[in-house]
Amino acid sequence: MTQTKVICTWRRPLAIIGLGLSLTCMPQVADAQERSSLRHTATVLAIQRAEPAVVNIEGNKPAAPSATGARTSDAPLVNGMGAGVLIDPRGYILTNQHVVQDVTRIEVTLSDGTQYVGKLIGRDPTTDLALIKIDSRKPLPTIRCGTSSDLMRGEPVIAIGNPFGYHHTVTEGIISALHRNIPVNGAQEYPDLIQTDASINPGNSGGPLLNAEGLMIGINAAVRIGAQGIGFAIPVDKATEVAAELIAQHRGYAMDNSLSLKTEYNSGKSRLRIVSARASGLQKGDVITAVADRTVASRLEYELALIDYSSGAEIPINVERDGELVAVNLPVGKTTTSTRAQLTSASSVQEQVFRTLGMRLEPADSNKVRSVDATYKGGLRVTSVRTNSPADNAQINTGDILVGLMEWQTPNWDDLAWIMKSSEFKSATAPKFHIMRGREVFWGSLDVEQLSVR
Repeated sequence: MTQTKVICTWRRPLAIIGLGLSLTCMPQVADAQERSSLRHTATVLAIQRAEPAVVNIEGNKPAAPSATGARTSDAPLVNGMGAGVLIDPRGYILTNQHVVQDVTRIEVTLSDGTQYVGKLIGRDPTTDLALIKIDSRKPLPTIRCGTSSDLMRGEPVIAIGNPFGYHHTVTEGIISALHRNIPVNGAQEYPDLIQTDASINPGNSGGPLLNAEGLMIGINAAVRIGAQGIGFAIPVDKATEVAAELIAQHRGYAMDNSLSLKTEYNSGKSRLRIVSARASGLQKGDVITAVADRTVASRLEYELALIDYSSGAEIPINVERDGELVAVNLPVGKTTTSTRAQLTSASSVQEQVFRTLGMRLEPADSNKVRSVDATYKGGLRVTSVRTNSPADNAQINTGDILVGLMEWQTPNWDDLAWIMKSSEFKSATAPKFHIMRGREVFWGSLDVEQLSVR
């Protein structure tokens, strides 16, 4: 039992006693370590565990679009800000898409003040999530993920972010409600959000919502304008599944398409179960426990573990089957053993572009394209670029607008599909491209192997 000693101090008595002095005895904790432990509450410890993995994100972007949804070419720049979380020691960061959308230079600051320039490698407009990458010479601290499958109204939560540019601001509250569907701009809706009264302000977007243990249970995403104590976060189970898909797209090769995985949660713990498999050595119901020497318990951890392997390799995978451990070597990259396209009538032009050239696209604002160069009818904006792909090697960046391929313009998907079906494109080894970056148009060649239809 901790011992305390009684400290006697002189104090003035109540007025009715007169002017005399009285001796009052007050207990005081003698042990300095115990006094310190009283201050290290669960909230303090949770923050200390998570904060090293939280980053601040800043950068200039065009001002908000007009009522028509279009940005003018001479729109002023504003300083955008937000936060993100490190999900892998190699520098992969999960954040909101709106934090990094249209940012010309993504400036990332770690909790220790170290600064990097981030690269946008993938985004998902539907869920408003994005993945960026910084290059560090040393392994970086990562966030510990909990689960959003067992959240309770009233349980305490903590938000960390960059509100109004105040780095690593911490706020505390409770979960106010679950499964909120929140309209954003009349055309998009955030589904199934966590509502909290922890203070969330502009700049908190992309930062973590933590539980009392310091585990991330959500990505802060939105506030209700004009309201107080009403903020929203994307559930972590959804966020990590999207992050896993973005990592898979970025990785650059495909695993066996017959392998279907599902992250299961039980009592706050996760495991990765095989839902279906026709791959040699794997069975439905197997639980993947490790990829090589890396323990995995979720699909995100699985996809991150695969990044170190190149196309054509065999990956040692450990699974648990009926209480026993089974080792399997799983081949990778059998469907994309090179950068050449493998086009089929059933595959979409979007997937053809990704497999062939290594970039994902979406329709761009045709008015913006014509305002830069009236000879172009429109274009397709680059939303992600696969590492070491022809697009990456040609220095095409996320945010560029593809306005031409070969000798033809690419204002829409139909025109791009026609180009990719043409004999000229199929026989090309270095097709020319035209991209719009800011107020300028650039062109170059894509180094690909001879294309063929399979």
